[in-house]
Amino acid sequence: MKTIYLLLSSTVLLTACQSTNESNQVPNSTNMIDHVYYIEQQSAQRLVESSQRLTESFEGYCTNQTEKETVVMQWQQTMQAWMALQGQQRGPEAALSVNWNIQFWPDKKNTTGRKMSQLLKKDQIWNTELIQQQSVTTQGLGAIEWLLFDKASTLPASESCQLGQAITANLALNTLKVDQAWQVNPWSQLDETMWLNEYIALLANQLDYSMKKLSRPLAKIGQPRPYFSESWRSETSLTWLKYNVEAMQNIYLANGVGLDDYLRKQGHADLADRIEDHFNSTLETWPESSSLFAELQTKSGYQNALALYNKLEYLKYLIHEEVAIELNIAIGFNATDGD
Repeated sequence: MKTIYLLLSSTVLLTACQSTNESNQVPNSTNMIDHVYYIEQQSAQRLVESSQRLTESFEGYCTNQTEKETVVMQWQQTMQAWMALQGQQRGPEAALSVNWNIQFWPDKKNTTGRKMSQLLKKDQIWNTELIQQQSVTTQGLGAIEWLLFDKASTLPASESCQLGQAITANLALNTLKVDQAWQVNPWSQLDETMWLNEYIALLANQLDYSMKKLSRPLAKIGQPRPYFSESWRSETSLTWLKYNVEAMQNIYLANGVGLDDYLRKQGHADLADRIEDHFNSTLETWPESSSLFAELQTKSGYQNALALYNKLEYLKYLIHEEVAIELNIAIGFNATDGD
């Protein structure tokens, strides 16, 4: 496994240096495309760097050089970095193609738990190549969460350590693919109309995905499905959702030259104000609990989660309906629909 880590470290370092040299500066232009691309590229860079640190911390824990709390913290930081890109259906195909490998969700039938338990029982020396041949449920952030938080995990036993090191190394390889794909701006040749379609779809798709992180566990009133919550084992689902909303707000504003600025210049300042105010109020009134799973255990908690869903639904209305109508944009097919 040492060879893998050394290869990962050198590759990530080379990519990071290229990113620093080529695109680590905030664009001087007032072009929306340049600034949205910069945000996406920086998000991809943070993700690969964080996943590499996760790989290193997991190895350190398994060799008694690092506390488990350090690994948990680094997993959380990698999840936070992933939230900026999670649910997006626009961008380089090479980046989008590994979304499921980075995180399998929703896990409606506890497939991750069943598959991980099966892998631990196998008499196998795990490496990245073998992990890549397994189900996507055992390749990404959810599998690592299972190892760190599930009662069935045998960490720090050798079989769990070896499996975890292979999974984290494979995760780092997949996030490297994302970072490399974002080294080239996929929108640089688009005209304004095509770009606006792409830009609004980028926001709309991520918002749709984020809303499903609430609607699936909420299910029917009085009959919630808490185990459909993202990261229910670590009780951090609402934390990740907040990072989703912050990421969407960041893309919407795009360093002051994004969709907000464009709407104002097109004479739609009132609509821009409502979107900005709703982003701010949603984040300012965010539930105190980090766990959607815990919230759904009580009537008041369910009501809090439902109120949050309604806030996101209004944001969806503003973007899907009002912005699209005012700018004459037809939001394209959303790949998250129907799953």
